[in-house]
Amino acid sequence: MIPPPWGRRKLPEETTVKPVEEDAVPNDVFASTDYQEWRDAMSQLYLPTLDAAADEPFHAEVNGFLLGAGTLGRCASVQQAFSRSRTQIGRDGVDNYMIQIFLKGRCHARTARGDVILDAGDICIFDNAEPLDTVNEDFDLMALAVPRDRLAPLLREPDGLHYRRVRRDTPLARLFRTHVLDVYRMAPAIRAEDGPQVFSALVHFLAAVINNSRDLSDEQTTLLQQSVLQEVRRHIDANLESESLTVEDIAARFGISRTKLYRHFEPYGGVAAFVRERRLAAAYHKLTDPYALPLNNNAIAASVGFQSESAFIRAFRRRYGMTPGEARRQRHVASMSAASGAPTRYTWPAWFAGV
Repeated sequence: MIPPPWGRRKLPEETTVKPVEEDAVPNDVFASTDYQEWRDAMSQLYLPTLDAAADEPFHAEVNGFLLGAGTLGRCASVQQAFSRSRTQIGRDGVDNYMIQIFLKGRCHARTARGDVILDAGDICIFDNAEPLDTVNEDFDLMALAVPRDRLAPLLREPDGLHYRRVRRDTPLARLFRTHVLDVYRMAPAIRAEDGPQVFSALVHFLAAVINNSRDLSDEQTTLLQQSVLQEVRRHIDANLESESLTVEDIAARFGISRTKLYRHFEPYGGVAAFVRERRLAAAYHKLTDPYALPLNNNAIAASVGFQSESAFIRAFRRRYGMTPGEARRQRHVASMSAASGAPTRYTWPAWFAGV
């Protein structure tokens, strides 16, 4: 295969600052012409799909830096689709924003109300608690992963940000884009103890850009008016063991009509389906987390709101295609790996997922 024009492990306009000798912010680099290797790494957050008819040689490069609670990196590859399903959202529980600035190429986002085109230079916002269905042209982009609890409190309207963009020609967007590139170029010289402060400054700058943006589509305006949905979701996640997660109870608690609540959760199959999905996702985590306290099926079922062990086992098998016992064995394998100290091949996918 033909190597990418900028070489094996160096992105264009790559970081050129001399790295500090020690105590630098963590850095992970990926470069490959093996699509399956890329797919395996990236699928921790997004599932990439390459056009089978494409005749362009494949390549993918990532250079990521962990800045305390968040991650900044650069990624380049060929045209491909990316998806994040409701199933994956329910399973992995990732709850952060992905901010992307395309330096080359565009992103075509497919939504229920039509396509959204995100142009090179725009500040693009993706909410990883929402499904994703996009196609990137041949691209070179900056990516900033921000935990929800770091950005949302700084925003006037923290919900309805998925697929939102801030146009590239606005002054704040131009300044932010320049600042992100400057931080990236300086990253090898940033000490680990300074990483959190650098990240905090980036997040506050980003919040100012979003708060001052007036570039809202009708769809985004509607979503912003539905911010109660996020509050309901947080309430559900915090009370999975409760029996008071019925439509009636939730509607009464938040002072909204049952009709409006049904409309909010229609894309998820309804309120009951969403609650069941979150309960099963929590159970899956309890079963497979190598650091969690071991519990039997009955205890796990009760902790996530199932009234009987048998109902829990049936629902779990239907959802994940395995029994809780089989999932628990995955935990054992993970525990053995953790105990051995064997490192994973790449850490950047976990960084961007906020793990």
